[in-house]
Amino acid sequence: MPARRRDASRRTPPLIAIGQVAVRPLLRLVTRRHWIGLENLPATGGAIVVCNHLSVYDPFAIGNALLDAHVPPRFLAKDSLFEVPVLRGIMRATGQIPVRRGTRQAGDSVAAAGRAVAAGEIVTVFPEGTLTRDPEDWPMRARLGAARIALATGAPVIPAALWGTRAVWPRGTHAPRLLPRHDVTVAFGPAFTASQRDDETEHEAAIRVTTQIMGHIVPMVGVLRGRRPPAVLHDPRTDAFRPEEGARR
Repeated sequence: MPARRRDASRRTPPLIAIGQVAVRPLLRLVTRRHWIGLENLPATGGAIVVCNHLSVYDPFAIGNALLDAHVPPRFLAKDSLFEVPVLRGIMRATGQIPVRRGTRQAGDSVAAAGRAVAAGEIVTVFPEGTLTRDPEDWPMRARLGAARIALATGAPVIPAALWGTRAVWPRGTHAPRLLPRHDVTVAFGPAFTASQRDDETEHEAAIRVTTQIMGHIVPMVGVLRGRRPPAVLHDPRTDAFRPEEGARR
């Protein structure tokens, strides 16, 4: 693949530029990285990357892949991360966007993501809104946020899939397992666009586009795993343990 040129409108925050000097070599040391479809990331202009969510390590994996394509990583992240004293400063300094679910400010993240995309940035969203709770690690039924951003901006939507990150940072652990070295794969698919139909409301359009988004992501995860995905995705609303909605054990 020919070398990609940097888009001047995508400015890497200084903290990321400095941090990657140390962090990226470490990630190469502890994982075998496999990036697929970097050419599907637009060289210029804004876009939305949508991806399945397995592990706390996912943003590191996707961020590493994006940086290899000269794309500064910017994520929609749960607002609780912005309440941790040191992490709060890092999240703000690197341009991450808080998602305040269940509050009057819930729509602010869609507006902030829209402004970033309009400015030529690529924003990454995990449509499930939390780590998957599917018993076999398949993607769950998604929330509507990613679709709302896609409909509001009309920007290209780039489906992505990852695998191997849960082995690096297992669910429920407080730190990654750096040894043995694990394979981590991130794949980016061809972009598509979303728009509201004349015969549907905004909410109906968001539901349809959410189904469309997961219809792209789930088969890609199946390819990475070498397995056939389930016909019906796990519905997290049926779980007794729903921390993203305030229902804990």
